[in-house]
Amino acid sequence: MSARDHFRAHARRRVDLDATLRGRDGTFAHDSRVRDLGLGGACVEIADAEGALVGVERESPVILELMAPTLWDPLLLGGRIAWVRRGGPGRTARAGVRFEHRETSALFALFQLLGAHVYDA
Repeated sequence: MSARDHFRAHARRRVDLDATLRGRDGTFAHDSRVRDLGLGGACVEIADAEGALVGVERESPVILELMAPTLWDPLLLGGRIAWVRRGGPGRTARAGVRFEHRETSALFALFQLLGAHVYDA
């Protein structure tokens, strides 16, 4: 899809939150930082020391385990990898996660987190 044909249904907010990106089947786990976040998805910067993002491929089912200062426990958000940009010299690896909301409690917690972030920024 070309950039001008891209349509994002939900706005994103710039954030800087610790997270872990895990394969839904438990095959991989990568320490990461969430750089932008919305109801529909997130941009995740992945710590990739070896240069190989094991398991992070388009349409891979994942769980984003998000740590936020406004939450007691990590927020677990299920989804799929929408895109991947491999790291290189001077560039960190990034991936887009498209959320697949199956639990209303997680969606509501995400909604509250986004609302609270407005006042923190």
